[in-house]
Amino acid sequence: MGMNRERIRKRFWAIVICSVFVMGIFVTYVPKAISASDVITWNVALWGGERDWTRPLHKYVEDMAKLTNGRWQIKLHYGAVLSPSKEHLDGLKAGLFEACQFCASYAPGKTPLQTVFELPFILPQDPEKMCQMMAALWELPVLKKELARWNAVPFLPASITQYGLMGNKKIAKVEDFKGVRTRISGEMARVVEMFGAAPTMIPVSDLYEAMERGTLDMATLPWAFSFGAFKINEVSKYVTTNFNPGSQSCAYLANKKAWDALPDEFKKYHMEWYKKAPKVWGDEYKKGDKKWIPIYKKNLEFVKLPDSERDKLVSKAEGVWKKWVKRMEKRGLPGQKVLDYFLAKRKEIAGY
Repeated sequence: MGMNRERIRKRFWAIVICSVFVMGIFVTYVPKAISASDVITWNVALWGGERDWTRPLHKYVEDMAKLTNGRWQIKLHYGAVLSPSKEHLDGLKAGLFEACQFCASYAPGKTPLQTVFELPFILPQDPEKMCQMMAALWELPVLKKELARWNAVPFLPASITQYGLMGNKKIAKVEDFKGVRTRISGEMARVVEMFGAAPTMIPVSDLYEAMERGTLDMATLPWAFSFGAFKINEVSKYVTTNFNPGSQSCAYLANKKAWDALPDEFKKYHMEWYKKAPKVWGDEYKKGDKKWIPIYKKNLEFVKLPDSERDKLVSKAEGVWKKWVKRMEKRGLPGQKVLDYFLAKRKEIAGY
């Protein structure tokens, strides 16, 4: 009987010792939980709602979180809640957020050389090639220096598409622009102005109301998704399908200090994604065309400019380019160098 008790006692302690040993191994090898101090959080300032231009950002955010095991959390803030759209560069410089949408024409005096991207009829038609052009533009040191004044660095070269023309005036020939109040930006506006248009530039968030009230006749926006995203098709009658005057210099920028502070590992993951960004956005825009164009055809009259009429617009473009160069040079900026570089890159990327 005493021997049985001794045997049971030894077995009990053997089990206890083994259990402690196993638990020790478990504690030693269980991965350490991520603490708040280990997580890098970025806030991205956006205007408007989710649309084709912003949708790939969601995939980017997911990929960065996955690749960094949750150590890089990127939060997207829509609706201009972090900053008015025209003040994104100011907010970036002040460090109010780590990244943002950016359009040079919203504050053209702040990044004048970036507006080479907005020169009329200078861009390729294909949206993927347009994004490649943005990435190429950012390789030019003088453009990086211009961004650095705002504590900004390139984030993602996601340009927007060629602009379409939609509204309540039928534009079937260049004479139809006469007296038409048109929402169109910067350099593109200079061409239609030559044919009598009255260009203006208002934030896209104010556009629906202006079209509904009739204070604007026509609007140019990225084709095709943006008209639907902001419901401009609901207050329009016509769309001119082959206007294609170019686009705005829009993409995504990051705060330089925030970028520099990222671990090299994170930067590596980002740059791998950066290189494929033009294709990602190009594919998204093509999906948007398939979605939106059939919707527009239900209640809009589609108008095509005859080639001879569109050629009249194109013929004015080079003169606008030259005037842009003169304005830049007058400000002590290398306008001709930037234009020559841009055209050389277009030849390389688009073949003309």
